[in-house]
Amino acid sequence: MTSGTEPPRLEVRGLRVALPDGRVLIDDLSLAVAPGEVVVLLGGSGAGKSTFARVLFEPDELARGGWDVRSERLALDRDDLGLVPQRGALFDHLDVAGNLELALSYARREPGAAGAGTGQAGDAAPPADAATWLARVGLDQHVARPGTPVGSLSGGQAQRVAVARVLASRRRLLFLDEPSVGLDPHRVRALARLVREQVRALGLSAIVVTHDVALAAGVADRLFLLSLEHRRLEQLFADAWPGPLEADGVDEATRGHWLLALEDALCDHLETHGETPPPRGVATPRPRWRAAARLAEPVTRPFAVAAWALRYLPGQVARRPRDALTVARRVTAQTLLRPLLFYAIVSVLIGYTVLYVVSQIGGAGVRPDALLRQIGGAHVIALAPALSAILFVAASGSATNAWLGSMGLGRQTVALEALGVDQRAYLWAPAWTTVALAYLVVAAVFALGMIGGGMLVCRALGMADPWPLLTAELVDPRPERAAYTARAFFLVWMYAWGIASDVVAKGSAPKPDADAVTRGMTASVVSCTLWVVALELVTVMWVLR
Repeated sequence: MTSGTEPPRLEVRGLRVALPDGRVLIDDLSLAVAPGEVVVLLGGSGAGKSTFARVLFEPDELARGGWDVRSERLALDRDDLGLVPQRGALFDHLDVAGNLELALSYARREPGAAGAGTGQAGDAAPPADAATWLARVGLDQHVARPGTPVGSLSGGQAQRVAVARVLASRRRLLFLDEPSVGLDPHRVRALARLVREQVRALGLSAIVVTHDVALAAGVADRLFLLSLEHRRLEQLFADAWPGPLEADGVDEATRGHWLLALEDALCDHLETHGETPPPRGVATPRPRWRAAARLAEPVTRPFAVAAWALRYLPGQVARRPRDALTVARRVTAQTLLRPLLFYAIVSVLIGYTVLYVVSQIGGAGVRPDALLRQIGGAHVIALAPALSAILFVAASGSATNAWLGSMGLGRQTVALEALGVDQRAYLWAPAWTTVALAYLVVAAVFALGMIGGGMLVCRALGMADPWPLLTAELVDPRPERAAYTARAFFLVWMYAWGIASDVVAKGSAPKPDADAVTRGMTASVVSCTLWVVALELVTVMWVLR
């Protein structure tokens, strides 16, 4: 532990956390983490370890969910917090090196950080390349090669990349949530030594939540049990604990003795209190305005997302064009490139079918080509906006919705925020813009496809040069039909920003479980379809008034 007068990196006193139904998960928790100190939190399932992490990283989400969070004191600099989520939560739109490079680009720089190599805690600048950090956590150099997907990593490798990422971010208070998941015993000990070395070298503090006794004993300056009986922290071996067992000079006999003692203490507690449910409290009544805001959120959130996107996009493009391009490239592939052939085929089939049916309904004595000359391209401006919008939100919108939802479910968005990355600027703004632009392209492809399908019918009927006939309504409409063309262009513009707003809003909403991702996709398709139909009806009535 670092000595001196520097205040604690985290000081919590009298923390109480209750669910909306009144069950108390944490009651009167107090903890202070000093600079240079590693504190380990142990506890059984349901003891409140994850809830404590949410108090630190997601306080606004707890408040919106109706949780009752109170404390006598909760002092920390949230810009100092770094997170290693369980199973890593690597960013799947980046390769392995990209995950590290993002952390390095947002790494907090302290005054005096240029003094690398001085040996003073907190003065060493973080290495400037991903490969160096990956090597420090025991990963081979090939992992740092450009293009190595995070999906190709084993569970243990992914966890080590996540540790390297948070160390590279230069946050001064690290929260490691089960960082040893998937690691073999040798790597667990190496991880404990690594955390100790980085805490000392970079002047960090760390909170480690783990069930791994070897990791806990190897890394801890102090050990705490989050008691299932009292719902607060109880220090283990307060006066006797020798300190981290992976420190230099600790012999194997001492290590073995304390490993067994710690395991016995944890097992005894779980055997006695492992089935103890959270105590019942009094449910906190939610303010009416908060309940009303929650009910209105599906309607208001898309407008808020659009406003945030317009606010943050210029700065993101100007300051971090590479980040904006990376997200835009991923969304473009999902919304445009992969389903583009589908849109082209469907639009040609619709354009062909509509004009073929029209050509056959005239009856005896009515020439089919005369009917087609009468309708021209009116079917394109009438049908293309609505059909392209509904198909787009069902296919392309659902893909982006699912991707954003999976990032929330896998805690990638929390990991982003813990690196100091504002997801509104980094994710929402480029995703919103790309979805909107992709729809404009799809609407154009859909219109061209319908024209192409119509040209096949015209050719089959022997009509010469059908292109001017089918495009006249778009490029040079007759005066009495100009309002219909204007309506079509207006609807396409409305659908572009409306679908983008709804998809990003519902995709980025909190996702407590996998079903929530599916519900978000379904809700977006349903809501967008309903307001597309509504706009079609309202604008038709306006034009025909």
